[in-house]
Amino acid sequence: MNKSSKNEELYPCGLQDKQWSWLKPDFSGKVLFLVFTSILLALMGSSARGELFLFAVMLWKNWDDFYFFYPRENNDSLAKVGDSFQSEKNSVNVSEASKILSQNSNNFLNKVLEDYCLQDVYIQVPMALLTSYLVFFVVGGYLQWYYYIKKRDKPEEWKCQPQRFLTRENERHEIYLGAVCLLVNGTFSGILSTYVKNGGTWSKVYFDVNKYGFPYFIVSTIVYFLLQDAASYYYHRMLHWPFFYRNFHKWHHRYHSPTAFSAVALHPVESVVFQFLLLLPIFFVPLHFVSVAGCFYYLYYYGLIDHSGIDMDSIWPWQPPVRFHDDHHKYFHCNFGFNTLLFDRFHGTLRRTDRKYGEGIFGGKGSPAGKKAKKA
Repeated sequence: MNKSSKNEELYPCGLQDKQWSWLKPDFSGKVLFLVFTSILLALMGSSARGELFLFAVMLWKNWDDFYFFYPRENNDSLAKVGDSFQSEKNSVNVSEASKILSQNSNNFLNKVLEDYCLQDVYIQVPMALLTSYLVFFVVGGYLQWYYYIKKRDKPEEWKCQPQRFLTRENERHEIYLGAVCLLVNGTFSGILSTYVKNGGTWSKVYFDVNKYGFPYFIVSTIVYFLLQDAASYYYHRMLHWPFFYRNFHKWHHRYHSPTAFSAVALHPVESVVFQFLLLLPIFFVPLHFVSVAGCFYYLYYYGLIDHSGIDMDSIWPWQPPVRFHDDHHKYFHCNFGFNTLLFDRFHGTLRRTDRKYGEGIFGGKGSPAGKKAKKA
């Protein structure tokens, strides 16, 4: 058996009967629970860095321009009525704004906030944080209870590493550290939400699919998905260079047998940089709102799935199974990708059964099986 086939046997991707069998009509309790759990994880994932509130505000602010499933109507009379209404609305808003401004003419802080489209930021940020904490901890707590408490005595039925659980100390640590990262990222998203709500133009995101056409929407979505995967792979691999690993990423790798809470338990600096890298393309490339929100939700959803420790395959042929990333936490410096095996295959960083891995063996390709690992 060659090296490539060994790797593909460990992490198969493709249309397999096991992966796609759930698509057959089956309304058993197990299937319904799987669907329910997936919905919960989607909510949990979208709240993990505060984007749930940000995207909701973006959609609300641009609802009149949002067209996706049908062509935009071109009705001059309606346009005139809309323009008239908007003009009247603007005049009222200007009048109200002038009153508020006159009342707060001596308030330097309000003036600065208005200049940067950040009025009411002290309301928006707490709302973003409340949304993130509520969804993340309620949903995450439920999943933790269902698997790690209720089914703890039968780990061989569901767990990637059935003989290995986090210590109580590490369970508390991942929750505390995750809460800190939620605070940082949720604040950032809350500020962006305020900026968008008050009319700030901060990105190339558009809402009418007809602006660039449906073919552009399809191609740009695929390209953006691959860009996110590339950014995740190369940034993640950089974090496994000795300096960055020991000073930043090692915080995350103390969870050798991760749970869904581990997904956002990162060094705060690492977390902020990662969020910035993912958002960077939307400042330069026109992308439809559905493309951006969809790719973010997908990434965060599978980020939580991949850290859950629950042994399951993906329903998508390109998405690695949970064991792929669970092995990354078990063996450390390999399996750096998230949503595809593309870059791991290209760079030869898939885990191989004929190589030795450990926290002190850097480089992503392991060492000969007989070589002793160094201490990281």
